[in-house]
Amino acid sequence: MPIATRPIFALLAVACAAAPLSAQASGDQKRSTKAVVTERPVWPDEGPAKWAPRPTNPEITANDLRTRLYQFADDSMAGRRIGEPGNYKGTEYVAREFKRLGLKPAGDSGTYFQVLPFGPQGFELTASSLIAGGKTLSPKADWVPTAPSAANGFGSKAELNNVPTVFAGQWGDTTVALDPAVFGGKVAVFLAAPAAANAGGGRGAGAPLLSCSEVPNKFGAAAAAAVEAAQPRGGAGRGGGAGGAGGARDLRAQRAGAIGVLVIGLDDMNEAARNAAFNGRMTMQPATASTNAGTQVGATISRDAAASLFGKPVAQLGVGDSGQPVSAKWNYTWRPSASPARNVVAILPGSDPKLAAEYVLVGAHNDHVGTNATSVDHDSLRAVNTVTRRQGSNDPACIPTAEQQRRIDSLIAHARSIRPVRRDSIMNGADDDGSGTVVMLEIAERFASEKPARSIIFVSHQGEEAGLLGSRWFSDHPTIDLKNVVAAHNMDMLGKGRADQVKFGGPRSVQTLGARRLSREFGDIIDSVNAVRSETMAIDKSWDVTANPMNRFCRSDQVNYVRKNVPVTYFSTGYAQDYHQATDEPRYIQYDHTAAVARFIHDVMMAIATRKDRPAIAGPDPAYPSC
Repeated sequence: MPIATRPIFALLAVACAAAPLSAQASGDQKRSTKAVVTERPVWPDEGPAKWAPRPTNPEITANDLRTRLYQFADDSMAGRRIGEPGNYKGTEYVAREFKRLGLKPAGDSGTYFQVLPFGPQGFELTASSLIAGGKTLSPKADWVPTAPSAANGFGSKAELNNVPTVFAGQWGDTTVALDPAVFGGKVAVFLAAPAAANAGGGRGAGAPLLSCSEVPNKFGAAAAAAVEAAQPRGGAGRGGGAGGAGGARDLRAQRAGAIGVLVIGLDDMNEAARNAAFNGRMTMQPATASTNAGTQVGATISRDAAASLFGKPVAQLGVGDSGQPVSAKWNYTWRPSASPARNVVAILPGSDPKLAAEYVLVGAHNDHVGTNATSVDHDSLRAVNTVTRRQGSNDPACIPTAEQQRRIDSLIAHARSIRPVRRDSIMNGADDDGSGTVVMLEIAERFASEKPARSIIFVSHQGEEAGLLGSRWFSDHPTIDLKNVVAAHNMDMLGKGRADQVKFGGPRSVQTLGARRLSREFGDIIDSVNAVRSETMAIDKSWDVTANPMNRFCRSDQVNYVRKNVPVTYFSTGYAQDYHQATDEPRYIQYDHTAAVARFIHDVMMAIATRKDRPAIAGPDPAYPSC
């Protein structure tokens, strides 16, 4: 599940978290940051570091789940980030299991895979150049191109050949008019406005942390709803774009007929922003592939480059001063990822000829968030989060109180008495959503030994962490008619749920959201199934409220089925301290609890798959906010 707002990651004396590595980071880097440990457990919920695979069987068991999850959330998967080799390996594993279980491929062209048009978009370093007065400037050291956007109005493709330059004063200073006779057909060179000089350089890098005593309690739906209600609404967003042209858009150069803009502001741009200019960003393929050839293009240059261009320091320049000509070449393009991003889709055909054309859908997402650039001490991080961030990245990093620090120190001392520091950078995503993925496979193996009347379709969604991309793609490009899906079941984070981790938690707890948003009857079926089972579950519906605490329902793949008028329920066992942390590993999963939830979901699906009528759709409940 993606985070609602990106938290502040900070050094808290003993642990730190960091920004993710680029997609180009090597697998060896990612795999080298965790060592296999064989010591006795440090944590009460800690299982073995490794689990030898063993044959699975049609019964849904804790050990079957262990066998699957220790493979799927292994360090070798490198956090399964969309578009990276680790994720590709993860989808291969899911497809192999579907094939082994005898399920029919339901992806593209008779395969199990539905490939998303996903990949990097940006400038290619080796194909980009800026030449000033015959001198080739060094990318990142002397200049970076500006990514095109609706906000800045720049084009994506630069093809300039010996175009004269003219100094245009300060960016955004609309008190100064630019004469078309001076700037027409030329490149306007601006000095970045002070407030925008570091646009694109990151947010809040030096912001002080709150004391943990000042952080609102979000433990449980009621507390989360209260926090949400207290948040200020609206407000101005951050403007800007790379290249020091942040804030209000300055159209003077465009109106004066300039064909390019250089902004002097690179010296104020931090290293991360400079690198980001050429790293590109991973994204779905743009709907239109326009090169914007001939449109005004932009870049950011250093003060030294500007001084070389004009033959004197920037402070001595006046509006209208002429500089040496520039030649420029770059192109902001998209290309498919080298490791394809894929949904994995399979079908178990129904046994009833009258109902087999209808489907019961079950899904979970196969991706997570990759690796971090900086490793942390695993046990120290877990100590800090156990005490101060009970819901992991849903809670901000904060400065512990004296009493909290004593508890953290005690936990770390206990860990040190058992094992040494263990550096960790891999975001394994065992709970999020390795747990949902392996439950889906367990349910698939159970159904493969049975004969449900309706067909069952299994969808391993790609790119949930990147913005619900796989479920959006599948729902917009379904491999079956979505009108024939009678109900959908999405599973995200089924691995926690102890009473000390989750409000209303316990060995049979399960959270459900959304069952009655489109079909009141769907929710009734779930309750009815639970009422007659010998293994009764404690269904927590407290999160399924109109206040939408922490935006829970809108943060996972069920959203895209609601868009298509498919009744859907989101199953979870809740957040805990490992959420979106490097400590989300298979050793901390509550397998007996997860198996109980898996059996429950299977029984709900079987009830829907065998009943005479599909759940009636009453229409959207207007009390719930749209996502």
